[in-house]
Amino acid sequence: MAKKGQKADFPRGIPQCGTDALRFALCAYSGGGRDINLEINRVEGYRKFCNKIWNATAFAMLKLDESFVPPATVEVHKDLTLVERWIYHKLNQAATELNKCLAERNFMNATSAVYSFWLYELCDVYIEAAKPLTQSDATRKSAQDTLYNCLDYGLRMLHPFMPFVTEELWQRLPRRPNEPVESIMVSSFPVHDPRLVDQAAEDDFALVFSATKTIRSLASQYNLQKDVDVYISCSSDKEAEILGGEVETIKALAKLIKNLKVVRNVKEVPAGCGSSILTSDSSVYLDVLGNSDIDLDAEIIKAEEKLAMANLNVEKLKKAEARPGYEKSPLAVREANAEKLRLTEAEVSNLQLTKELFAKLKENDQK
Repeated sequence: MAKKGQKADFPRGIPQCGTDALRFALCAYSGGGRDINLEINRVEGYRKFCNKIWNATAFAMLKLDESFVPPATVEVHKDLTLVERWIYHKLNQAATELNKCLAERNFMNATSAVYSFWLYELCDVYIEAAKPLTQSDATRKSAQDTLYNCLDYGLRMLHPFMPFVTEELWQRLPRRPNEPVESIMVSSFPVHDPRLVDQAAEDDFALVFSATKTIRSLASQYNLQKDVDVYISCSSDKEAEILGGEVETIKALAKLIKNLKVVRNVKEVPAGCGSSILTSDSSVYLDVLGNSDIDLDAEIIKAEEKLAMANLNVEKLKKAEARPGYEKSPLAVREANAEKLRLTEAEVSNLQLTKELFAKLKENDQK
């Protein structure tokens, strides 16, 4: 009966996943009672996570040339770029959460903390953002040090759950000057470091993330996959400074941008651009003329429909604010509605401009 059940559940057999993947899965499952309903596909997913760590570390080490000497310790200095400050902040958050969960014997949340750091923050963001940084003489050494520190501390955090792959990769990292330990097993475990706390970096980098996601979403709408010209119009000095300083990071994360320009005057945006609102003070524009499938009449109609809906939302919000006794509503509600109104009004202005740009382009085609 047992063999029959196994054949029914696994017609192709049970894939080889390795000790590290199984160990990580069992720790990730340990949040409930004594019984574990083990899902082999999840274990196989963690085997792929092992591969991701291996490939990411191997790729990152290519950025550490033969002349690279690791820093003796993690050093926080004023010349760190925004993305470096952000990844250090995230590394510290992960270490803090991991130690807290281990102290509570909460292995499920512990694995989640280190998994999220490796996959969504180090691999998906910093390693990609480090590519242009390591190509510039001005930022190369700092970017290499940050990359090394994240790999070193990331492997140490992961070691209790995946001892074999982390030991192998850690041994391949160059050693810090005067480092006495010969194995990751006896290296110091990462803990909370108040020097790495940087909430401002997290807040500022959220804008960079939002810009990247907006660009990719807008490009998908117009079926643009590479060599896209992008404009970001900012009326806010702070947002213009943040986005202007992170142009190369946005290009590295979006992976489809040919040229990216942050402008202060929306008149600098050429005709024939699709657009999307980023914040109440910033909008993203993509030059869509390279797409032969663009139907100008359809784009104008689409903009008009969205504009009508946005105007309707503005009217609803203004009517809500004009109701008798509205001033007695909770402050949080009034602030949320005020922010929603600012964003919707910015969307109206943005859609109006988009409509005008496509209309202007249509006029030029007809001449």
